[in-house]
Parts: sequence; C-alpha cells; structure tokens
Amino acid sequence: MLKAIPSIWDETIVLPGSEPGEMAGFVRRRGKDWFVAVINGPTARPLKVDLGFLGGGEWRLVSLADDQARPDAFARTERTVRSTGAIEVPLRSQGGFVGWLCPTR
Repeated sequence: MLKAIPSIWDETIVLPGSEPGEMAGFVRRRGKDWFVAVINGPTARPLKVDLGFLGGGEWRLVSLADDQARPDAFARTERTVRSTGAIEVPLRSQGGFVGWLCPTR
C-alpha cells in the first residue's frame, strides 16, 4: 500500500481534531482513490473518520493501524465500507493510521 501513495493530489481535507502537537490527520484524493493519514501525539485516543466525503457506492478500505498487542508493529486489514459509515480505530501514543479507499466497481 505504501508504494501506491501518490506524490501529487487533487484534493486535501484536514480531519477534525487535528491540532499541532496533539494529532495531525487528513484525507487526500488522487483520481477516484482516497488516502487517510493520521499521526498521533503523546496521548492515546480513539479515532473516528466520517466517510461522508466518499460519495455513493461501496469502497474497499485497506488499512495499516497500530497493533495494540505489539508497539513495534502494525495491523493490516481489508474491508468494504460505505460513505454513510466511519473508520474507527484506537490510536496509541505517538502511533498512527493509514488507509487507502478505492471504489469497488
């Protein structure tokens, strides 16, 4: 997934709750694909990203998130989501999250 992240973007949205020194989060679009990136600060917190920016239809989400059992690892998951849903993950202190959203059709 990391190799698929483009260097040029068509659109960027800063996520609510982003604040210097606390958490930095954004979603970026390139063509039809969206990427979510979050870097957390010193305090562990839950992350909830509303997917309303996606538009209609189903989307495949491939994500890399903090592995709650191992501080030196990440957990990779893949699932189908809709714009009416949200991505919810716990962020470790100084942890992060990356998600890649592609239309399923």
